[in-house]
Amino acid sequence: MVDQIQGTGAMMGARDQFNSQPLTEDQKTQIQTILSQYDPKNVSTADAKSIFQAFRDAGIKPTRGMKEVIEAAGFDAKDLREKARPEGMFSHGTGNASASKVNLSALKSLQDILSQFNLSNMTDQDQTGLLSKLQTAGFLSTGSVIDLKS
Repeated sequence: MVDQIQGTGAMMGARDQFNSQPLTEDQKTQIQTILSQYDPKNVSTADAKSIFQAFRDAGIKPTRGMKEVIEAAGFDAKDLREKARPEGMFSHGTGNASASKVNLSALKSLQDILSQFNLSNMTDQDQTGLLSKLQTAGFLSTGSVIDLKS
């Protein structure tokens, strides 16, 4: 796991983070249930973050077909993803040159978190702590830049 964080494979584009397995019918129903609690025409940043947290809590990872289910529920999937992205994180595929610049604040935050751990000799407890800190800082949310695929 640590090698995935340290290696060049840790940085990825939005398209690369999708699970190759399509959504199950149960996952589609869970997404629809989660989204039914929100107004698709008035989604705040807090709402978007709550929606993606609910997806994570339900064990739903970005996967093939997710965009279609979100849009079928009346939401703009791209807008929802942008609003859920941690503040200051760069955007993928916008065509905007400034969007491809690294957010130095986010990079510093990541460095600070990683410096708290001996990455070459981690216990299970250390790994859990690292993942918790990365998630709290917003690095493991949908659209993030860290790939923790096994």
